[in-house]
Amino acid sequence: MDKAGSPPPATRSAALFGFPPADLISPDAEAARRHTIEWLSRYGVFQGDASVAEYDALRFDLLAAYFYPGDTGADLALGNDLCGWYFVFDDQFDGELGCRPQEVLRLLDALVQVTREAEEPTGRAAGDVPGGPLVESFRDLWHRIHQGRPRVWRQRFRRHWTEYLHSYHREALGRTGSRPRSVEAVVALRRHSIGVQPCLDLNERFGGYALPEAVHGGFPLERMREATDDVVVFTNDIVSLAKELAAGDVHNSVIVQRELTGCTLEEAVEHIARLADARYRWFEETAARLPALLAGAGADTLRHVAHYVDGMRHVMRGNLAWSYRTARYDERGIAAVSSGRQRPWAGLAAYATPAS
Repeated sequence: MDKAGSPPPATRSAALFGFPPADLISPDAEAARRHTIEWLSRYGVFQGDASVAEYDALRFDLLAAYFYPGDTGADLALGNDLCGWYFVFDDQFDGELGCRPQEVLRLLDALVQVTREAEEPTGRAAGDVPGGPLVESFRDLWHRIHQGRPRVWRQRFRRHWTEYLHSYHREALGRTGSRPRSVEAVVALRRHSIGVQPCLDLNERFGGYALPEAVHGGFPLERMREATDDVVVFTNDIVSLAKELAAGDVHNSVIVQRELTGCTLEEAVEHIARLADARYRWFEETAARLPALLAGAGADTLRHVAHYVDGMRHVMRGNLAWSYRTARYDERGIAAVSSGRQRPWAGLAAYATPAS
């Protein structure tokens, strides 16, 4: 393969990884699938049956079912709503909007204001923020997720969400300015834009606990959460490579590795896969040492930590398993963003941002 060669198909890249895809999945994936399509349709995300069919082929219900294999019913449906909203939102930035930092900032401000509605009595009231499908569905999702949760968890969840949202502004600035100069720079940004941390937060919600901040934000869980981010980022950068080359995106560690070193695309893929494997191995080695590292923690805390660590493992392995079953990264996914084409729902941001 020469430097301008094609990336390996997503299905073939499975052999590159030294950790296994998920083998556990929630039995309620199909119910969650129907629920989220109905939920997004109710907010006007889809315009016609063809739009619904294109979304449905992406099978985000499988992603949620891999992420939360022990959860069913309303919990899995909520997790799937979160996954579905994430990707609908992400698709807003594949076109011109992704290169207009000020317009991106206006959209993000509308969503950040929603996160403040329940916490700041003197802030804007619900309904004062510009609406449209993105904002209104996000408002519904936000309030359903927060219901009955303790303050320490709500504050943490909001911090993770705002970090995620603002990463889109940073990416837009990167598209209009200098390109990422190192794999480390790409990963530092993608740890937020990949959206893993809010997904991990749902493990606490579904498990009915909230980790103490000293445990959640201390060693080793903070670094284990970072390793989870990195594994998902590296995995996603490999399986989505053909799609992102077609879309002209630069925030991909494989692309940056090739540009910096002058290696072939295949060599860059293999390098990033080795980084993913190393992070996953470190995660598992640290997980095995957790009882000693958290000596002195109470029995309830240790039980909750074990559940949360399983949640991180489900996200890393579940993302890999879903990547080989979704249409997002196969020939259909590449065609969906080639030659300037965008997803049918990619223009929803216009409803939430005032005209310039």
